[in-house]
Amino acid sequence: MLQLAFRRRDLQPQPDNRSQTRSNVFLAASLVAGAVPLPVRVRNLSAHGALLDGGSLPPAGARVRLLRGELSADGLVAWTAHGHAGVRFAREIDVGAWVKRLGHPGQQRVDEAVAALRRDQPVPDPEPSPSLNAISAELDSICERLAGSPAMTVEFAEELVKLDALARALQQRSDLPN
Repeated sequence: MLQLAFRRRDLQPQPDNRSQTRSNVFLAASLVAGAVPLPVRVRNLSAHGALLDGGSLPPAGARVRLLRGELSADGLVAWTAHGHAGVRFAREIDVGAWVKRLGHPGQQRVDEAVAALRRDQPVPDPEPSPSLNAISAELDSICERLAGSPAMTVEFAEELVKLDALARALQQRSDLPN
């Protein structure tokens, strides 16, 4: 006979311990569970945890290490659902260091836009759109960094070739008169 015991506290709503300020981001990172690095995207980040999305994520309770460039944070997968996972860090991280990207104010614009929407205010006007030459140059730069990365695999090499072709197509279009 199966007996179910409900304690009074089990029926109470659980407090939201995520009171830390979260930075809404879209950062590429790797999540290492055991010896296997998995590509993930960090969708939001606080000093104590992160929301990740990815194709293959470890189960709740797994010990993991989140890597982004030279930065790493050990933690525990708190939950997983529908290609998303919540990771609780073992130690507090410096969010600014994780989102910092020299010469790239994009993260600040995302945070400002989200903050404006939460205050029910208009989203600040973005900077003027970059020229096709600038887009092509940035794509070239990304391709070069990816091609030189020790983490580059054959699986992604084909995608890298597609990015390079797009950069060339943009460069050709930018040479045309407006």
